[in-house]
This record gives sequence, structure tokens and C-alpha cells, in this order.
Amino acid sequence: MAKKSKGRKSNTRTNSKTGSKPARKTSGKAKAKPAAGSDPSAGKPVRTGAGLSPLELGQKLVADFNRGKMELSDLWSPSIVSIEGVGVSTAWHGRKAVDAKNSWWASDHRVHGASAEGPYVGATGFAIKFVIDVETRSTGKRDTMTEIGVYTVKNGKIVQEEFMYRVG
Repeated sequence: MAKKSKGRKSNTRTNSKTGSKPARKTSGKAKAKPAAGSDPSAGKPVRTGAGLSPLELGQKLVADFNRGKMELSDLWSPSIVSIEGVGVSTAWHGRKAVDAKNSWWASDHRVHGASAEGPYVGATGFAIKFVIDVETRSTGKRDTMTEIGVYTVKNGKIVQEEFMYRVG
């Protein structure tokens, strides 16, 4: 016996003994197969948007730095985030805050020599190895500092930089 629903005819029958509906019939059409050579379990492509690519930005940063240009804010997004590694473990958000951090650092440090190696390019950014011969003015201590800068790129600008140091 067919169940009726408010003015519409139903083709669904209910088993009178169990009260359950029968299994739904399939159309008999085969499911679409993935294109030849594609892997349905593969991830989605990663893009950084318009503008300079991570490779182009990384090459520019290394070239400028090795020419002695340490002021690189023309490569930053207005919403840049700068993170200093172990020992400092602090983040500065926005161009104004990052400019203030860099101004403070420059006022307390004198660079005697510096070099950048890379870029080491990934899908969303790049990394650079820095070696800096630096003297801390407030203490008079001179040291060779090695750090890795990891940069995230979006729409041709650096949106995040994080500096990592060797520990131990």
C-alpha cells in the first residue's frame, strides 16, 4: 500500500512488517573516472597570487642585501609580521611596528660585514641564510651571527618573516 503525502502521490512503498523503506535504486550510470594521469588523492595547487614570485622576491632580497642594502621594507606587505626566534620569541605586526623594531636594532648594533645565501624556494615563500659580523654597541661585544630568515609571500610582497637561530 502506498503512503500518501499532503496532496502528492508517492512512489515509495513501506514494508508493512518492518515499517522500513526499500533500498534506493541507482540509475545504473557509472561514476565519472578521473582524467588519465591524475591522482584523485593529490592535493590542490598552491599559489601566492599576483606580483613577484617567491623566487623573484628571494633573489632580489639576496642581491640587495649582498650589495649592502639592509633596508628592505620595499619588499614588505603593509601588514607584515616579523617574528624573532629563540631568546626573543616576539612578533611585531604591521609596517610601523616592524620599522620601529628594525630602527632599535640598527641603533644598538654596528655591522662590520654581512652576507646572504639563497634563496631556498618553496611553494609559499623562501628561506635565506644570513651571516653577519656584528658588534652590540651597548655591550661592546662583537660576534658572527648566523640566522635563517623564512619568508612567506602573498601577492608579490612578504607578509611574514621569521628569523631562526642555531641553539646549543
